[in-house]
Amino acid sequence: MVEGEPVNKSDELPKVENEQPIETEPAIAELVVKHPLENKWTLWFYEQKSKVWEENIHEVASFDTVEDFWCLFNHIKRPSQLSYQCDYNYFKNGIKPMWEDGKNSAGGRWLLQLPPAKNNQHIDECWKNIILSIIGEIYDQSSEINGAIVNLRSKGTKIAVWTNNASKENGSNIMAIGYVKKLIW
Repeated sequence: MVEGEPVNKSDELPKVENEQPIETEPAIAELVVKHPLENKWTLWFYEQKSKVWEENIHEVASFDTVEDFWCLFNHIKRPSQLSYQCDYNYFKNGIKPMWEDGKNSAGGRWLLQLPPAKNNQHIDECWKNIILSIIGEIYDQSSEINGAIVNLRSKGTKIAVWTNNASKENGSNIMAIGYVKKLIW
């Protein structure tokens, strides 16, 4: 053999003794099943930076499955971690978290007033329970519910469930929502 001359003159690579053929399994497509919610929901975030309310509120994301809700919920700050003058708002898609929205204008709210939220895990737990109850539609009167808000202020925290019809004729439905809310909070 001449120095520098290739050992195998063919274009094929040399075979390794006892080489086993590599068996590949057919690719299995993973089926991802998501669990749909009855309604599509939107998370809004309010942070007071100006005197104009519309400049302070921002649509963050919408979701319509359980998995997409948890993806969002687990990646945002808890209410107790937010600065004062901030709000989270979960409303049915297409409804803005403001009384001037036509779907809120005839409605009302159930309100829970709590101490300031800073590092208060009880507020975080109440908020999570309320959100799960409204998006999971545990109320017999879920069609009456438009959304929920948590307001963080230095004087205290408010958690509210907004309804779409606060008329006297609808009083029994509104009271039923309040009764379930009382059990959750």
